[in-house]
Amino acid sequence: MQRILIVIFSVFAVDAQINTNGLSSQSAFTQNPDFWLSTSVNVIGTSLFIARVHHPPSAKWFGYGTQLMGIPALTLSLRDISKGNTDFATWANMGYAAWALGATLVDHVFKVEYRDPVRPEILIPYVTGYYLAIGFQAAAQYKNGLTPWAIAGTACVINVAASFYARAKGAD
Repeated sequence: MQRILIVIFSVFAVDAQINTNGLSSQSAFTQNPDFWLSTSVNVIGTSLFIARVHHPPSAKWFGYGTQLMGIPALTLSLRDISKGNTDFATWANMGYAAWALGATLVDHVFKVEYRDPVRPEILIPYVTGYYLAIGFQAAAQYKNGLTPWAIAGTACVINVAASFYARAKGAD
């Protein structure tokens, strides 16, 4: 964890040195709700996968959290669309909201069992949709500069790594 923090703070320092012209816009990313949503989605997702391995009873709550994050994603998207201020983050958030709706329908409304036994026709779109949504949300931060992109991207990579870790430990 210390190494991750060192890398993140190093990125801040390098970005400040490289990006002297856009410094005011660089520091404004902390006020951007798209940045916080992207990062939060990945932190909750990482927590879900780690909990599946180390504390299974709490995993369901992180699972609810990943799906509930679709609400602010949809809200931010609709706000951008209503203002006529759409960008890549708008559509990335809309993609996450769509995944969250689909996940809620599959997991809680129709209660479809797709992991055991494995049902590829459901599992593949479910997992692919999740990875694409979190990846696009992180990639959308590039418009805010190197620092938010690096933070959101690192959170996304850690999330994906945690999912592979959980899978390797047999905790799908």
